[in-house]
Amino acid sequence: MGNSQSSLPIYYNADPSNDAPSHSLSGFLDLASSAMGASVVRASDERFGAAENLIKAGAPLKSDAWVTRRHNPTADWAVIRLGSTGTISGFDIDTRGLDGDQAAAVSIQGCLATEDAKVDDDGDMPVAWEELLPKVEVSGNSRHQLALWTPTSAIYSHVRITLHPDGGVARLRVYGTVVAEATEGECDLACATTGARVIAASNDRLGSKDNLILPGGSTDPSTQGWKTRRTHSTGHSDWAIVRLAEPGFLTRIAIDTRPYDGDQPVAASVQACYSELANPERDSECFWYQIAPRTELNANKLHELDVTLNDVPFSHIKLVVHPDGAIARLRAYGQRVQEIEVEAAREEAEAKAEAVLAAEIGFGDSTPASSTDAEDAGAAAEPQAEVVTAGAVEFVVKPRKSEDLASAHRVKKSKRTEKPQLMSPGRPKKVKPKRSSEDSNEILAADQFSSRAGELIQSLTSPVPQRKRARTRSRAEDDTDEGSVHAAEGKSKRTSRKSKSRNKADA
Repeated sequence: MGNSQSSLPIYYNADPSNDAPSHSLSGFLDLASSAMGASVVRASDERFGAAENLIKAGAPLKSDAWVTRRHNPTADWAVIRLGSTGTISGFDIDTRGLDGDQAAAVSIQGCLATEDAKVDDDGDMPVAWEELLPKVEVSGNSRHQLALWTPTSAIYSHVRITLHPDGGVARLRVYGTVVAEATEGECDLACATTGARVIAASNDRLGSKDNLILPGGSTDPSTQGWKTRRTHSTGHSDWAIVRLAEPGFLTRIAIDTRPYDGDQPVAASVQACYSELANPERDSECFWYQIAPRTELNANKLHELDVTLNDVPFSHIKLVVHPDGAIARLRAYGQRVQEIEVEAAREEAEAKAEAVLAAEIGFGDSTPASSTDAEDAGAAAEPQAEVVTAGAVEFVVKPRKSEDLASAHRVKKSKRTEKPQLMSPGRPKKVKPKRSSEDSNEILAADQFSSRAGELIQSLTSPVPQRKRARTRSRAEDDTDEGSVHAAEGKSKRTSRKSKSRNKADA
């Protein structure tokens, strides 16, 4: 039991008895399940059973396996694209239903490739395969739940199961942790494909708690939903705790009872908390807040609840059903805390760029400066780009060049006695037809500078929030609007933590 290239074992049998209610792999998701979106890319042979049987969510039945023809001189293989990329902690090689038709031995390889990567006739891909599990002997009509002593640090998107030399396997489970790419804006923080996990449940006798966060819906009883046993006691309730993919600001909760008709609970409520621990029940300082009150549930319906709370991030949610019943899916939509911090850092960088511009132009200096002095100052001190860091994200802020600032200063001097005017978007300053083209250009340039001066004065005198939620237009984007520079009057921009889609809806 070990790697043929090392004297140290790399795996162990997590459930030698094949009937343990829980073991070291119980807390991980099956990344190779069709319920997670996994698919078989290609197989060397499917003479007596399709390779698609490997990724079925339910337990195998008789003659429900991937079985190849006999007398293969080399080895048979099947390549599976995982439902989500992630790290791998172990495998379940299931041969139930096969007694004499199982493979003699099995090995498993993995790689990280693009979703549309092709598999050649030898089972190879454009990237190299890495050995995850060395050749292991398997027996018929049993489960081989093999946990890696050290979960992989590398991320994988595809696995290849190899049969030595041929035979059959009923199911292949690839247990691991989802490592998904971050998405912008509102997303489902309680979905397995984004990295969420169901930590605990009061009861899941008739339907696994993990079904709550699977993507999409299902008519397969094994993945249809979370279903508790019947109770007849007064005041009873069941619950399930979900650790969100990342801490976030929640906006709405969706409780789906489709396709249950008669099995749904009478009512449900939702609580939330913030905890650094995986299981908040072990956190003595954790407090649960009720974010959705007790709501009556109807059969075969998607129930959406608004749970918007200002500036309150959560890491876990608890679904409470009264008194018992079945819920197909639970969704928790919101915006990631990390994304909001990145947006705030970006806007802070833009504010710093404005401050640099104001300092170079000379706002607040009552002593008139000649155009020659402005040119000399610009040439002597060229503004340097500044790098602003927010976590792992860096922003480069580039102030205006000195020659542009000097030119703006000359226009400012010529119009020093005029009061700055704020121009509305899409309404450029009108020019009298009798003026020459040179005068007209000078007036337009002066008006644009005056508008920008008013904007900068307001931005410098208005308080800057420490945290902003929604993405606002940058100064560079405002400058690209033809014929106008827009500045808000009398108000500082209010931060908003809501996603772009909800901002549009509120508007």
